[in-house]
Amino acid sequence: MEVAVSPTYLISIIATSTVLASLLGATLGLFGQVWLEKLKHKHKKEERKEDIKSKEGEDLTVTIQSIIDTLNDAITGLRGIYYDKILYLANRYISEQSITAKELEDLDDLHRVYKNNLNGDGFLDKEMERAHSLPRVRSKPDRREQVEQLLREIMGGGRRASDIINEDSTGSETQP
Repeated sequence: MEVAVSPTYLISIIATSTVLASLLGATLGLFGQVWLEKLKHKHKKEERKEDIKSKEGEDLTVTIQSIIDTLNDAITGLRGIYYDKILYLANRYISEQSITAKELEDLDDLHRVYKNNLNGDGFLDKEMERAHSLPRVRSKPDRREQVEQLLREIMGGGRRASDIINEDSTGSETQP
């Protein structure tokens, strides 16, 4: 069963992962500042009574645990996005029955981050093996070339796609 994915879907996946990465970076920066302020605040409070010190230590522990929980949620979300992206690309290259060196390198980079940095599972290893077994090609035709080739196969002969597209409903060619 072949799944067709529109370029809009692919762009939305990339945009979503970019937004999540930005949010993660902003969250880490914000929590880092909050954490530093808490440490400064704690240092000032050490001069106060012992019972105040222990209460603030508990507050800091709660804040740090909240930060850890938020980061774990963000990592889980990123792991899901990486999984989806790697699976989509691997299946696309497998269905095309070829892969360029650059595409394979990019796919390997995504998989490396997924496994090493996001603690991804081994479910994608089989797809990666299949992608590595594909024949390497220097380049692939762009989308327009693919459409023109498909139209030539469907319509027969050496007609260009632009000629076919510019035909009006009567079948005569119109001038561009």
